[in-house]
Amino acid sequence: MLFDRKHERLNMMQHLSFTSKASLKQQCLIMANGNIKEAKELYDFLIEDMPALPDTDPIPVTWQENTKDTVNGLFSWVRENKDTLMEGIDFIRGMFNKNPLANSAHAEPLPSIN
Repeated sequence: MLFDRKHERLNMMQHLSFTSKASLKQQCLIMANGNIKEAKELYDFLIEDMPALPDTDPIPVTWQENTKDTVNGLFSWVRENKDTLMEGIDFIRGMFNKNPLANSAHAEPLPSIN
């Protein structure tokens, strides 16, 4: 029974995530089964080498903000590369155009046969 508890704790310690002091405290309390003294000892042991750990977890980005950033990035990329994109579109149009000389700005009239 005692071995099972130690094995369970070691397994739980492998899955600890050190994202913030608050989450670490909560995980230590869960691992100690609510025993505050034991959780405090475990927390003190784990936190002593991580003074730069933030107090709370960062607020996750919402899907609206993520979508907005992605769309803005896409529009910025298109704006920066519009000349290259237009050249590519013109090239593809030229490949499918039946009479490429008719739309060309540099086309000169053909000499007469006679």
